[in-house]
Amino acid sequence: MNGKYKPAGQVLVVMVVGLVLAAFLNVDSLVAQAERKPFGWSRDFSLAVWKPVQTVSGFFRINAPRSALDEATGRADSYKSTDFTFPEPDDTTTSTTTGGTEGGETEEPEAPDETTTTTEAIPELRTPTAGEPLRLWVGGDSMSQVFGQSLVSFVEQTGVITSTLDYRISTGLTRPDYFNWPAHLDTEMERLDPEAVVIMFGANDAQGMEADGQVFERLSDGWKDHYRRRVAGTMDLLKAPGRIVYWVGQPIMRDSAFSGRMAQLNEIYSSEAATRPWVKFIDSYSMFANESGNYEAYLTGLDGSVHDMRQGDGIHLSRPGGDLLARHVLDLIEADANIVDRTSDDT
Repeated sequence: MNGKYKPAGQVLVVMVVGLVLAAFLNVDSLVAQAERKPFGWSRDFSLAVWKPVQTVSGFFRINAPRSALDEATGRADSYKSTDFTFPEPDDTTTSTTTGGTEGGETEEPEAPDETTTTTEAIPELRTPTAGEPLRLWVGGDSMSQVFGQSLVSFVEQTGVITSTLDYRISTGLTRPDYFNWPAHLDTEMERLDPEAVVIMFGANDAQGMEADGQVFERLSDGWKDHYRRRVAGTMDLLKAPGRIVYWVGQPIMRDSAFSGRMAQLNEIYSSEAATRPWVKFIDSYSMFANESGNYEAYLTGLDGSVHDMRQGDGIHLSRPGGDLLARHVLDLIEADANIVDRTSDDT
């Protein structure tokens, strides 16, 4: 046989060794992909395969080059889990005003009873200046990407607000085993101390959820109870003196079944915000519906022309859709902070 050709057996061995080495190098990512799967046999099987490989790879530091690359590119924490305990809501706090409407309206308070322990007031944002700009944090799941980029762009034009955008694709509140948002928020709120927080969850949350050693089917009674406590706990975690949290609900979706699930999550967000004066729920569902209350991709944008507000999946916002929602949210922030002059036209 000509010496320049390798026997088929050698080629096969080289290929197998290469695949095994690639698996050891990238096993953290493979475990992360497995953890993202819905609870069930497929996820269990994938984790049973890749978890032992991850253990061996970590022991011999075979995955060190990939880990170093992920650290350098800021991708490492996209698959690192944490033992941070999911925050429990503060059940002892009641209030005589409500926070839950985007326009800031309040309802007539009920007469206090013996269970009332504290009275909360609606926070007031300070009026910022160019020298002391308002600190804004924007983030959440992938729905926050385009919308957040639009909001950050508009904010820069005010001259009196600085912003941080922090969105994480395929994340939410149901799967802290994949990405623990409360742990991340706890760190970022301490580090950045924002005065206004704009947050958006839900698009990935209508899936099975593990809690108290059980896996609950999405939107079952038990699931809703646990998810509500997670939403409430996250809202309480974000509380700080002089800070307002703008909790943006999910928009109407093209798929009617998916849209119905988002409407149920929006009800949880809205009702929990209504008992917390520092949280304002922003209804984006009706904003992206037509006059009949149904899904409509083509709506009037900021420039007065009709635009396709959604991406091809019928879920995520397009740039005109992101601009429309961002302008609405910024109007609320500017009103709360008494910002009356803008340095430029954002339309």
